[in-house]
Parts: sequence; structure tokens; C-alpha cells
Amino acid sequence: MSVLCWDQFLLSCSLDKTIKVWVATESGNLEATYTHNEEHGLLALCGMHDAQAKPVLLCSSNDNSVRLYDLPSFSERGKIFSKEEVRAMQIGPGGLFFTGDGTGELKVWKWLTNEMPTS
Repeated sequence: MSVLCWDQFLLSCSLDKTIKVWVATESGNLEATYTHNEEHGLLALCGMHDAQAKPVLLCSSNDNSVRLYDLPSFSERGKIFSKEEVRAMQIGPGGLFFTGDGTGELKVWKWLTNEMPTS
């Protein structure tokens, strides 16, 4: 459903509920070197850096959510929920990113620059 070029990697997501990380072999072919499995079909990928310059992968799924993963560990960092499937995501300047869902709603998000205090 979606591909993303990031550094020397190609990431893909699919309705088969997987995110795959691909690399080019010495012969020039692409080979999946890692597969991350999810519970729902996956629709779109977007990559960005958080406020601390750490790489984060955003992946929307057909359960009307967007999951955020730290890379390269793929540990889940959080979820964003929507009224309909998020089909479009785009990064912007200054830590902004945008999501568009099936209702036609566009949302603007921004990374917090400071850690939240713990209670």
C-alpha cells in the first residue's frame, strides 16, 4: 500500500499486516531483511525525526489509527486515533506533521519539545 525510502533502506507496508524493511543486495536485488507484524492491514507510511532528532516511523492501519514506532527497534511509541482510515501523512517544517482521513479531515500535529513531567 505504501513505500518509504529512508537512508539506505526501503520500507513497505501492506494489507497483509506487515511492515517490511528492504535492502539492496550486492547483485542489485531488493531483499526483505526484517518483517514487523501487526494486527490490522496497513495503509500508509511516513518517517520523521522527533524533537530529540530520533527517527520515528508513522504507520496508519485500517483500524483508524496511526502507530508511531521508534527506529530501528520498532518499539511502539504511541498511537493517534482518527474517525476514519488515515490515507495520507506528510511531514512539515519545525516538527509538524499532517494526517488526512477518509472523512476529509486534515489534522496538524507537532512534537513536544520538552519531556512531560511525571507525577
